Amino acid sequence: FDYQELELVLCGVPSIDVDDWKAHTQVSDELPEELLGWFWETVEAFTDEERARLLQFTTGSSRVPVQGFKALTSYDGRICHFTLKAVTFPDNAYPRAHTCFNRIDLPVYKTKKELEDVLSLVINMEVTGFTDE
Repeated sequence: FDYQELELVLCGVPSIDVDDWKAHTQVSDELPEELLGWFWETVEAFTDEERARLLQFTTGSSRVPVQGFKALTSYDGRICHFTLKAVTFPDNAYPRAHTCFNRIDLPVYKTKKELEDVLSLVINMEVTGFTDE
């Protein structure tokens, strides 16, 4: 390995291929198609840095594995695809990430603007941590 190959193996791919992300995403049956479309439109409109922050929020890592999204793993090293799950939360609730399982619990927002606003807020906050909810 040269130093650049070693960096890829250790750190992952620096850019995020949204088509690969979509292809290797599991979606809960409850997630409305319209909300799924808004989610991907929002991700596609994000800058590379914003996509990396969303990935960090969801998986704990801002980089994609060298083999792409098909190689995302859970906390125990097993393959664990990115997952979008619809949940019933009160109005104006924020998405919740489960980094051990690469999953976002996504409230069913009524408009694309509402989804864009909360995703932008979540990825730009500097807060990390755990709760026991």
